Parts: sequence; structure tokens; C-alpha cells
Amino acid sequence: MVDLVKTILLVAYWYGLAVGVSNFEVDWLTGEANATRRTTIYAAVHNASLITLLILLSLGNNSLKSEFITARYLHEYFFLLMTAVRISAVLLSLITRWYQRCRFIRLWNQILALVRDRPQVVRGRWYRRSIILKFVLCVLSDSLHTISDVSAQRKRITADLIVKLSLLATLTTIFNMIVCQYYMAMVQVIGLYKILLQDLRCLVSQAQCTCSIRNRRGGVYSIQCCSLADQLDLIAERHYTLKDRLDEMAELFQIQSLSMSLVYFFSTMGSIYFSVCSILYSSTGFGSTYWGLLLIVLSTATFYMDNWLSVSIGFHIRDQQDELVRVLADRSLFNRELDNRLEAAFEDFQLQLASNRHEFYVMGLFKMERGRLIAMLSSVITHTMVLVQWEIQNDGS
Repeated sequence: MVDLVKTILLVAYWYGLAVGVSNFEVDWLTGEANATRRTTIYAAVHNASLITLLILLSLGNNSLKSEFITARYLHEYFFLLMTAVRISAVLLSLITRWYQRCRFIRLWNQILALVRDRPQVVRGRWYRRSIILKFVLCVLSDSLHTISDVSAQRKRITADLIVKLSLLATLTTIFNMIVCQYYMAMVQVIGLYKILLQDLRCLVSQAQCTCSIRNRRGGVYSIQCCSLADQLDLIAERHYTLKDRLDEMAELFQIQSLSMSLVYFFSTMGSIYFSVCSILYSSTGFGSTYWGLLLIVLSTATFYMDNWLSVSIGFHIRDQQDELVRVLADRSLFNRELDNRLEAAFEDFQLQLASNRHEFYVMGLFKMERGRLIAMLSSVITHTMVLVQWEIQNDGS
């Protein structure tokens, strides 16, 4: 029977190689990553060709600069700005992957070693559901976005326009593949956190049973407490290692995270703005039919769901850490104290969790948290309303 999740991972891996995102190769028999000559040459040629094509298009008659000069409407200026932001984000992310390639390979192999020690991660229901959902939303979002672009420009299709649309679709695919790789790495880390949390719950339950032993002078109580203390020390060590890998991942994906924030901010505004402009301007021929409106709705909905899935994955890490603190806090409900060594192990782990909390900052500019995300959504809605109001006023005049 074909394993759907494994097939999705294989497709994502080979697709990442095909579009030049991955500049290292993975041996699927062992899972280890290495920098091979053929992968390096192909990725270098692909990225160099992409940059060369962008330079040639920028020097042509229909470049972004010439379109900016000849633009007459506000939505034209905004879409040009959104295109420039997306191009800059992709180029910065690709450059980062080259000069930090050794660190990416080392991080891949380190996370692989952690997953090998806990193979139940890849068999978990949450892990499999997350991978399948991301794949479906990513494919739908990419496909509907490309169809929307082609449909909006179908009345003035030229050879130059086809090249531009193909290039923009390639850039969008590259950016989405970078986000997908980050998402899949985070899913594995969260899976390791869930197993860590299960082991901790089991240990706390055993400690509570041990606490009810009345005869504490016998060897059974001391042996059980020493065994639980050793297990708790191992859990604390696993958490420290996992937190160290998470911090390195956050550092490696700093530029990608900034690019994600900018692209999602402008793309969210652009999708709403594009929907309004498609309805206002009959010259596009896009919003004048029910099929066109349905395509707009489906494209916008899948785009939002895919973005939310990519952004909210980071919040699950903080939720898992908060759950670890809550499980450890159940120790205060025990009716009696435990052995001194086991008590010290609990206190040390609590101190480690309190002093080593995961805080993710984007290039040191702002901290990613749910409150910040709501503020960004509020800013998107406010700026989009201003743009729509400006468009309606100028259209009416």
C-alpha cells in the first residue's frame, strides 16, 4: 500500500530540487543530507539563470520600471510594488540558502537524528494530518493563483506577458517551497515536543503513584524515586537538545521569516484589492461572471488558509512549552513530598523551562506572537480599506 505522506514528502523534495530551492541532496535510504556536485551545479545554474532572466526583463521595454512610469491607476502601482517585494523576498531567501548551506545541512541531519530516536513522530496522526493538509492547500493556492493571473490578463495575452506570468509563477512556487520546507521542519519539531510531553505526563503519573507509598524506609521507594529522577533528567536533556535545535532553526530562517511577513502582508492586501478591482473594472472581464467571482472567492480562501497554516505552526511550539509547564505544575498537587533527588530533578526542569523559553524574533524587529498577528491583520484591513476607498473615489470622478 502506498504511503501518502511519504509520497508527498518525495514530491516536495524533488520539486524543491527542480525549482532550485534545495542546493543539497538527501539520501532517502538513510535520510542524511549531503552537498553533492550534481545538485550544487544544477541549483547554481538554475538560480543564475533566474537572476539573469530577471535582469534581462528589467532592461526591456516592458520592465517594472517602464510599467511604473506608464501606470495610471493606483492598483497598478500597488501590484508593481507587490511584485517587487515578492522578487526581493525570493532572491534574498535563495542567497541566504547558499552562504548558510552548511548550517542547513547540519540542522537537517541533527533533526533527523532526533526523529530516528523517536520514530513514532512520523507515525503520529497529527503529523500526517498536518503534512497532507499543507500539501493540499499549497497546491490549491498555487493553482488558483496562477489561473487567476492568466484569466485577469487573457484579453491582452502576448509573448512578453506569457514570459512574465511564467516567471512570476516560478517565483511564487519558489517562495512557497521555501515556506513548505520551514513548515515541514517545524512539524517534526512539534511532533518531538508532543512525544516529550507524553513521556512527562507518564512520569508525573508514576511519581504520583510513588508518592502514595506509605513505607518510605524500604528499598522499593528509594529505587523507584531514583529511577524516576534518572528518567526526568533524560527528559530535561532531550528538551534542552530540542530547544537548541529550535533556536538554531529560528536563527537560520530569520531572512525567510522577514520575507514571509512582508509577502503575506502585501499579498493579503493585494488579494482583497484585486478582488475589488476585478469587480470595479469591466476591462479585465474577470469579475463580470459568476465563474470569475467564484474563482476569486476560492483563490482568496485557499490563500488565507495556507498562510494561516504556515504562520500558526510557530505558535504550536509555544503551546507545547506552556503545556510542559502545566504538567510539571501538577506536582504541587501531590499529597506528600517525594525523595530529595526526585524533588531536585523536578525543580531543575522547572527552572530550565522558566529560564529557557522560546521567543522568536524576526530579524530583531518584532516578536512573533498571536497578539502581533492580530495587529498585523488589523493593519492589513485598515490599509486595504484606504486603498479601496481611494479607488472608488477616483473611479467615480
